[in-house]
Amino acid sequence: MTFAPLLRRVDWLLVAAVLLLLYIGERAVQVATVNDIAGDPGYFDRRHIVYIIAGLALGAVAAFVDPRVYRRLFWPIYGSTIGLLVIVLGFSAARGSQRWIQLPFFTLQPSELGKATMIVCLSLIVADCVRRGITGWRLVIRASLLMLPPFALVFIQPDLGTSIVYVAITVTILVVAGLSGRILAIIGGVGVLIVVLVLGILPTVGVPLLRPYQTERITAFLDPQGGSPAAYQADQSKIAIGSGGLVGRGQGASQTAGNFLPEHHTDFVFAVVGENRGFVGSAVVLLLYLLVLWRIGRIIPRARNLEEAFIAAGAFGLIILQVAINVGMNLGIAPTTGIPLPFMTYGGSNTVTNLTIVGLAVAVGIRQVREETLAPGWRERPRRYVQKALEPSGD
Repeated sequence: MTFAPLLRRVDWLLVAAVLLLLYIGERAVQVATVNDIAGDPGYFDRRHIVYIIAGLALGAVAAFVDPRVYRRLFWPIYGSTIGLLVIVLGFSAARGSQRWIQLPFFTLQPSELGKATMIVCLSLIVADCVRRGITGWRLVIRASLLMLPPFALVFIQPDLGTSIVYVAITVTILVVAGLSGRILAIIGGVGVLIVVLVLGILPTVGVPLLRPYQTERITAFLDPQGGSPAAYQADQSKIAIGSGGLVGRGQGASQTAGNFLPEHHTDFVFAVVGENRGFVGSAVVLLLYLLVLWRIGRIIPRARNLEEAFIAAGAFGLIILQVAINVGMNLGIAPTTGIPLPFMTYGGSNTVTNLTIVGLAVAVGIRQVREETLAPGWRERPRRYVQKALEPSGD
């Protein structure tokens, strides 16, 4: 398919929603950081715009690359992901974590890039298993064996939030692959037991798996009146959002622009929108995310093959989890985990990664099955995920 037909089949509604979120996020970063660097009020804003441009460029490349090429690149993609996650452990820790590789003009966070590569690699493996009739627990085991090495390397950095995202991507893809509700319930029960073990049992016997600041974040969520720094941050976020009222206090409001709220341009950028734009602005942001999720979700049953359906599913799972947890921690109904708000949080790696993942979803949508054009191989998808409109007559 030539370039012009591909361009006509781009989901421009999805693209427009993402661009609007990028614009709102850029404005929020600019307003929140105007007083952060003395004598240079635009320092963070300029860098954020560069990240957005780089992310849009890579997202455009991902959108127009045929996803079938990833079948030949599985091992280079997966191997480079593991390699970067190992390399980053050798760098000095920042804020208690070893997550970044300092490059001449850019700080690379391999765990963020791993979100995109895990979506692609898991999609390829799960699709291959489904074709070969590998289902149920055997499918879960094979997907888990692929996910566990990067999960473990990210967990020990430590980066609890991103490791949770890796699990969510895996579960989402398995759900679309047709994993039974009984197995999902068992997996959920095991997850609860692991949480109890990590947070309750192991620390009492002197084997803590979490760093002190990670434990503090969780205990601050459970005991918001405890007076810890994490509790203070959550309180300031709620104050900022509450002070915005219906239509906001306008740009430059004191709570978020005056350093009362730590991490106002990263994990708590939603609070900046809440204070400056109020309930109306926050609602617009959430509606834009719903629009993004709807447009990606409708691609899944129309994908031309299993791999591409799972890529779209992974993108859907990644975005919905990040939005839910980030907005939840800004509102004080979820613990602070360091998960960024897609398209809005300041940061090079997360901005580039999320835009690349949208590009992957757009690539699947461009090549999706149309009612008038049934692509070869469409019957290989699980029947319950195929729309009736796509079924040939007489089948």
